[in-house]
Amino acid sequence: MFIDVFLSVGQVQSAKQRLFIDAVQTLLIAHDLVPRTVVRTDFTDRKPIRHITEVLRKCSGTIIVALERFHFVRGVEFRISPKAVELTNVSLPTVWNQIEASIAYTLGQPLLAIVETGLRREGLLEEGYDWYVNWIDFNPSRLTEPEFLATFSEWKSSVEKYQFEQFARGT
Repeated sequence: MFIDVFLSVGQVQSAKQRLFIDAVQTLLIAHDLVPRTVVRTDFTDRKPIRHITEVLRKCSGTIIVALERFHFVRGVEFRISPKAVELTNVSLPTVWNQIEASIAYTLGQPLLAIVETGLRREGLLEEGYDWYVNWIDFNPSRLTEPEFLATFSEWKSSVEKYQFEQFARGT
């Protein structure tokens, strides 16, 4: 039986990122999980947050793949505050990872976060929440390592349980 899962991923910027995203999708399909992504598999001309929520409601779990979108060589955090902090070489993912993770969490869906090594640790893409954050170099072979596979297997079990509970409720 196939299960729809939401794949939150930003616009790919490099061949390395493309290979990794392709490997994630292959992994999902090999485990009978159907990845759904707004603007990749699900399209609309309506307001994006409403559409994302509708697609997420049809899914039983969410994977966040946070890859670098922005890189700032130099900057300042809290620029006009006495707490101002100089920043150097800061990389950030698309804000949509945070938005989609928030909606999925609000819906009670199992979350799995895969975050590119080097991104700034903040918001829903940092440790200490109700899900495990996998900080990895985007090499497809990392998806076959025992530590990742154990995390993935646990997440998939939660996805199956979520789907069963949703089916039992008739939603």
